[in-house]
Amino acid sequence: MYRARKEAVYRLVATKKRAVALHKLSSELETPAPEVLKTLRELESDGLVEVFYGKGKASIMVRAKTLEDYL
Repeated sequence: MYRARKEAVYRLVATKKRAVALHKLSSELETPAPEVLKTLRELESDGLVEVFYGKGKASIMVRAKTLEDYL
């Protein structure tokens, strides 16, 4: 079950053209932010997404890595 959730989170992040805020992603998935962040950290360790701090106060942003990131 967890694997399907991990794939769903990656699929949603990958369809976004830009970085998306954690709280927005959490509301779209209807999942608590800490659980989404844990999944995103695992995807980051797999090299599929980039998690970083946004310009806003205490905002965490995420974006999917693309082929250009590796070239």
